[in-house]
Amino acid sequence: MAKRRSVPACRALPLIAVALAGTAPLGAQEVRRGASPLDLPRPGYERRPIRVGPAEMRIDVEIASIYDTNVYSTSQDEIDDIALVARPRVEIDWQSANAELHGEAYADTRRYLDQGRESATSFGAAVSGRMAPARNHSLSTELRFDRAVENRADPEARASILLPPRKINILTSEIGYALTGTRIGLNLTGGVQKFDFLDPAEGDRDFTMLRGSARATWRPAAPVSFFVEGYANRRNFRTAFDISGVNRDATTYGVLAGVSREVSARLRGRIGAGLFRFDPDDGALDGYTGFALSGDLTWNPRTRTAVTAQVFRGDVATARAGASGRTDTRVAVTVSQEAYHNVLLHGRAGWTQSKYRGVGSDTLNTWSLAAEGEYLVNRTFSIFAGADYARRSARDPLEEFSRAHVQVGLRARF
Repeated sequence: MAKRRSVPACRALPLIAVALAGTAPLGAQEVRRGASPLDLPRPGYERRPIRVGPAEMRIDVEIASIYDTNVYSTSQDEIDDIALVARPRVEIDWQSANAELHGEAYADTRRYLDQGRESATSFGAAVSGRMAPARNHSLSTELRFDRAVENRADPEARASILLPPRKINILTSEIGYALTGTRIGLNLTGGVQKFDFLDPAEGDRDFTMLRGSARATWRPAAPVSFFVEGYANRRNFRTAFDISGVNRDATTYGVLAGVSREVSARLRGRIGAGLFRFDPDDGALDGYTGFALSGDLTWNPRTRTAVTAQVFRGDVATARAGASGRTDTRVAVTVSQEAYHNVLLHGRAGWTQSKYRGVGSDTLNTWSLAAEGEYLVNRTFSIFAGADYARRSARDPLEEFSRAHVQVGLRARF
């Protein structure tokens, strides 16, 4: 089993997010068509997972130094600083003929040299599994906990620069069922996610979200298929009203229709478009119907090159004073390239728009660029350097900022 899970965090900017996938080594001649260049075998540089009985364990440690040009993401009087970062991560996988288990734990510790109040540690752990009780049927489940640190650039952030960034406990549970027929498929998922801000001053932002979806797939001819998906999200906030006296409980439901392409030598992924409806409980808030979009596509023009495009548009939770709702649009393009047998390159360009509705309406547009290069010294150690830049524009000048990071570091894989 070769599975990587992304780490959810309340972050508004797509900063550098590059990590080598921890997959079991393949034979020198075995190249998985359609795989990311970062995952392909490299004779002489293959990692050697640790055997723990019938399971495989991988340990990654990253140590870096980051120069931040605008620590507090302010529109003026920017303060720069250097942060020392340590990112350990452990993953373990077990699989049998009809079942898989995956576990992981991680931490991200940052220590700023001058702005000590920004020093913080995020961490988390997760366990997930998948089993096939019968032919063409599969069940999956996941349980995870994350301690996130709110990014200063998050449009919802309230904390003064005189206070430490907000810490958030996020508990997520999900279960899914899939039926895969020759031409017809069905996917059912359900889950719950609980956000708990540790600072009592942010108590009105605590909420629990219940979500569910059902997707029907029709495959007239491999590898292309068409799908229709319906979904619903229910948000229940812990307090009856937020700091502006608004009941933020709401239900969002929608439908997507689109096309997907299964793993192939060149192109894979899925993309769907449709409508969503935001239905608030508070009669003082207006409902809203909007255009929904979701998908990701990966194109491999060559074996050692991958271009991935991701798009999203939909309703997002908000507790911003004066706002009746928020719609986010995100577009990102990522390029991964094996420039040489032991030289890996990664680049990303993104755009995020957060559009608020209501008295406090504003539209925030954030553009970002990131790049990283990594040199594999041997099968265990590598050195890397990267940079990223983000700029946000808004009607309110105080919402605008520009911010850049430059980092260098060392990675170890066991």
